[in-house]
Amino acid sequence: MKFDYLKLAEIIKTRRNELGISTRKLAEKIGISHAEISRFENGLKPSFYFIPFVKMCNELDLDLEALLKMVGLLEEKPEKKYVVKVVNADEDFFEISAKNEFEAAEIVAKFVIQNEIVDLDFEEDFEVEVEEVDDTEDEEFNPDYSVKVNCEDCEYYCPYCCECTFGE
Repeated sequence: MKFDYLKLAEIIKTRRNELGISTRKLAEKIGISHAEISRFENGLKPSFYFIPFVKMCNELDLDLEALLKMVGLLEEKPEKKYVVKVVNADEDFFEISAKNEFEAAEIVAKFVIQNEIVDLDFEEDFEVEVEEVDDTEDEEFNPDYSVKVNCEDCEYYCPYCCECTFGE
């Protein structure tokens, strides 16, 4: 998707008007001149940098990531399957969908720690190994030695639906 600068400017201007904030008031809050905001909203390339833009989005209560995706500056990364092994735990493997290895490890670590799903030996550091699963390798994954973290199987805190039924 190609970056649509005019769409970005129109979204900012529309949102500012919806909130009833003047260009002068917004400029004062984010530390740039009202003329710069006016030029930006009228489709001229801004002379201000990223930090004032982030501040502007915060003042206008706009989700920066969603906005950048909407105008073509960020692309949605597809989720991949990962196998996450908790090294010093009784239950070894979790299969999870995430955008990257770090996110997969973070989701499993939070899930494991918050819900005391596995017995951890805290004398050692909490360590995980993450490996991307190729869809053609599904036959090699042994479900007898795994715990799937799926929303429909949620019995405790679930990182997908963000609900906790622990203790119910």
